[in-house]
Amino acid sequence: MNLTICDNSLIERRQKLFSILEALQKAETLEEKISALGVKKTFPWVETLEEEYLVKAAFVCGQEERLESLESLRVLESFYGILKYHYLVLTLLSTEKEEALIPKQVQELGACQSRRFRFSSLEAVPYRGDRGDAEGVKDGDAGAGKNQFLNLFGYTLRPPEGIDIRKEDEVVKKAILEGIKRQGEMAEVYPVGGAADRLELKDEKTEEGLPAARLIFLGKPLLEGVIADLQAREYLHYKFFGKQVTTPIVMMTSHVNRNHAHIRAICAQNKWFGRPEESFRFATQPLVPTFTKQGKWCLQRQGKLLLKPGGHGALWKLLDQEGVFAWLKKLGKKKMLVRQINNPMAAIDYGLLAFLGLGHAQDKAFGFASCPRLVNAHEGMNVVKVQGEEEVLTNVEYCDFEKRGIEDKPFEPGGSHSRFPSNTNILFADIEKIEEVVRKNPNPGLLVNFRKGHHYHSPNHKEPIARLETTMQNIADHFPASESYLTFNKRRKTISTTKRKSTAKGALLETPEGCYYDYMLNAHELLGAYCNMELPSFPDGTTFAKEGPPFLFSYHPALGPLYSIIGKKIRGGTLANGSELQLEIADLNIENLTLEGSLLIDATNIMGHQEEGLLRYSDQTGQCILKNVTVKNEGIDWEEEDHLFWKHEVKRRSALKVVLHGHSQFIAENVTLRGDLTLDVPHGMKMTAKEEKGRVSFIMEPLDGVS
Repeated sequence: MNLTICDNSLIERRQKLFSILEALQKAETLEEKISALGVKKTFPWVETLEEEYLVKAAFVCGQEERLESLESLRVLESFYGILKYHYLVLTLLSTEKEEALIPKQVQELGACQSRRFRFSSLEAVPYRGDRGDAEGVKDGDAGAGKNQFLNLFGYTLRPPEGIDIRKEDEVVKKAILEGIKRQGEMAEVYPVGGAADRLELKDEKTEEGLPAARLIFLGKPLLEGVIADLQAREYLHYKFFGKQVTTPIVMMTSHVNRNHAHIRAICAQNKWFGRPEESFRFATQPLVPTFTKQGKWCLQRQGKLLLKPGGHGALWKLLDQEGVFAWLKKLGKKKMLVRQINNPMAAIDYGLLAFLGLGHAQDKAFGFASCPRLVNAHEGMNVVKVQGEEEVLTNVEYCDFEKRGIEDKPFEPGGSHSRFPSNTNILFADIEKIEEVVRKNPNPGLLVNFRKGHHYHSPNHKEPIARLETTMQNIADHFPASESYLTFNKRRKTISTTKRKSTAKGALLETPEGCYYDYMLNAHELLGAYCNMELPSFPDGTTFAKEGPPFLFSYHPALGPLYSIIGKKIRGGTLANGSELQLEIADLNIENLTLEGSLLIDATNIMGHQEEGLLRYSDQTGQCILKNVTVKNEGIDWEEEDHLFWKHEVKRRSALKVVLHGHSQFIAENVTLRGDLTLDVPHGMKMTAKEEKGRVSFIMEPLDGVS
């Protein structure tokens, strides 16, 4: 690894910019600030002093071309400061040394403030690499031998200690209950403003680029799935404690690919998911200039900067700047969950609730939900950084591995898992403590990550370009480690992302297909181990990618989300090879179901009823009871080759569809239901299927207690 200065011209430009920044510190008026820039050139098209300052500041940064719109510069100035942004760019480009010297005048942009930290084990066990879900957290000295890196910068990185939640023992059950109980103290934060370039998601009609929130997974946009996960936890709180809670939702959007407009449109189209519109808050992430390795800003076309979101670390400053922290505290919220929408596995089973419950029970300031990390995954690593007496539980982004002296190699020769666990971007944070730290360190984890791309001055070939990014996870660097914690769970129950478009080679990692493979692996465990159903054998990833799943299964998270709860609602039976079971319902009682074909159960009232457009958790739901029922139909057309199983875009020859409107009920016992049937049960009604002498009849009658 080369630690030498890589470009003298970059250093000279940085030093010149530093002198200007010093002069700006002394300037009090806008005229004095313009004078401090030292730009003699005039710009006849500017109309105000503010515009003159913005244009001259961009000129100082090397942007000599006339820009069509100054709004992007105005946003950059208000969030970072144009010259401060470019100074940090030059600092990170002019040296590969990690702790680059950043003058006092720009420390508030995210320079690490040195503090003495001690790491608490939280009655934890060390992480010693992972050999799969069966092993990986072992007793012993986590700081010994190959589990410890002596970094060339004078500090050690070692695998963190954490709490193993892979087995639902008594400690984990207690944490789950705590997570359910404390839901009313929570806020949820979704950073949804990323460009999602690798996903290459486009509108089929207009070819317009779309944000990741629009990606359809299991029949719903990813954003809908995340909110369904939240409502399932709220519904579980209602079922346990009889109390309605409405968790405020904060989303960090951006203007790339009309991200902000799309996010609001999804919410509006879903009528705000039955929640008060005022329970949502939006903070728009600023777009920042991209640049080359020479520190030159890139243009999209003549006069228009090529802008990208500046990393999820902008979240913390935005929450403070937009008054979100104050709003949440006024609502009585104490903690927040931060999760990314491109990871639909985050809320599977009990892992998320146990993670949150542990943070509440021990009143932690910050937490990481972690798991084994696959080598070469575009995921950061959770590490403990040890420097003298200082220790901090933190994260290293994958693009910084080389700089930190980390080789992305397996824990054991021939293995697939790293010696450090994965940073999954599932975070727990104390609102008051985060607010305090953010005001001192608003932009944590500054880095640059070059990727090849086109820009105006390189139209015919791709050139490495980057933007200054901040990482939201590295706000943890500024907490005493005794206030932080980390949990370990199975990988497929913690992270499986939809980051990139699938390729012809069929690689599953970080694709929607790979995420669906993990979803179905989890479904196989749920139905087999918890529901005691007989199932087809499950294939490996290569066979799954070529031939598709042996069966299809999906469910609304309110059916559980805990597998132990779902196991009480579905008991025994058989799913034949190629069968399909979709359960958009929570109130379900299935015992000894034999399914050959497709069975789709859809309740319009899954978790309760509507009052003036708002969802009220209640027992006024769609309810279904199936006991000793056999369903036979032709189901999915397996000769068709155009299925997109992960999208729920499948072609069927026939199916049994049960649609429960409002508060209604369908009951079937000791019957065989054959052929292509759609059974609609109106609100306030009960439909009962009865079979006599091989003939099935459906009896409709009013449901008791429904007016």
